[in-house]
Amino acid sequence: MNESDADYLSQGLTAAGFSAVADLDEADIAILVTCSVRQNAEQKAYGRFRELKAWKRARPGRAIAITGCMANKEKDRLYERLPDLDYRFDMRQYEAFIDDLQGEYETDPAQTGGTILQHGLTAYVPVIFGCNEVCSFCIVPFVRGTERSRPLADVVDDVRRFANQGVREVTLLGQTVNSYRDPETKAGLATLLEAVERVPGIWRVRFLTSHPRHVHDDLLFAIRDLPRVCEHLHLPFQSADDAILKQMRRRYTVDEYRAIIVHARDLIPDLSVSTDVIVGYPGETEEQFQRTLALLEEIKFDVVHIQGFSPRPRTTAARQADDVAPAEKKRRINVLLEAQRRIAEEANRRWLGRTVEVLVERAENGEATGRTRQNRVVIGAAPLGAQVGTVRRVSIENATAWQLRGQVLN
Repeated sequence: MNESDADYLSQGLTAAGFSAVADLDEADIAILVTCSVRQNAEQKAYGRFRELKAWKRARPGRAIAITGCMANKEKDRLYERLPDLDYRFDMRQYEAFIDDLQGEYETDPAQTGGTILQHGLTAYVPVIFGCNEVCSFCIVPFVRGTERSRPLADVVDDVRRFANQGVREVTLLGQTVNSYRDPETKAGLATLLEAVERVPGIWRVRFLTSHPRHVHDDLLFAIRDLPRVCEHLHLPFQSADDAILKQMRRRYTVDEYRAIIVHARDLIPDLSVSTDVIVGYPGETEEQFQRTLALLEEIKFDVVHIQGFSPRPRTTAARQADDVAPAEKKRRINVLLEAQRRIAEEANRRWLGRTVEVLVERAENGEATGRTRQNRVVIGAAPLGAQVGTVRRVSIENATAWQLRGQVLN
């Protein structure tokens, strides 16, 4: 979401007559796009701001702006805490911020408004903002608001613009992306995926993050049947203990989650499944943690993102005692990471001897690097060369926990 916010800001500023610069010393304004999901993310933002203070003071006229979740959470208190801050704005009103800047800096849109930005192969496109789930540990509903889906036509227009800039893969974003509903037609995510994949120039379509309560057959059929929608599902389970899930207000049981994965894998050959896990939630016992470890071993996810519980202001979990010691959280994280390293290597070894389709993201020194439709990293020897932005077939000869290696086929 932060990368997407930065992208839309860059596009809007360019259209308003500003020019992006590669070197901070050449810039007049620096914008920090912040996150509040964990305390560590906020500390990084404050640290980056301290670094920018010297940059601002080195030349008159420079300015610093902050947006993202911290801007919504702290509001105008940021000006008290950060006296060198010039602007704080909500990404939901970023166009108004850009309009104000345009007037203040007296930029000329004619100078840059027609510029086609140099974009990479991939882009993130937000399709639904906010969240209605109100999980006990999550600050998102408080800083991003309730769910608001974008019109389907607007999303498709953004995808078409990205495709014209050279983007070949788009990821549709939402905190609960599979809750998407077009405001006019009430069409869901499956219909949106079908519309997006018809945009000329787009070769791959992904989406994240999904909530288990909203995984229905129409979505699974879209993954299976639409040729440009990738066989990848990111589906957080957070904990494999029903009592903890109830405290988290996740509104599903472990058995219900397990049934979704079994059904999805039955419908979609070679489906890749990734997930999120929280360890050290208030009151989590060793027995409850062992259930999470057991579910990892049972389901065998392709990728697992693991975090220790971090209390966030205004959430119900913040009112509970954070009673799992930091050292114990770290131990549990490491136990899961080691288990997942072994599981991922076993999963990758199943691709040995097979041929996969790779979108080439980097090509140098006789090697091509990219990802499969299942989001696996592949490095292929390419003696005859391989062009960035092309789709190549790679015969897999070696597998580790983190990547596949093989030969690019000509």
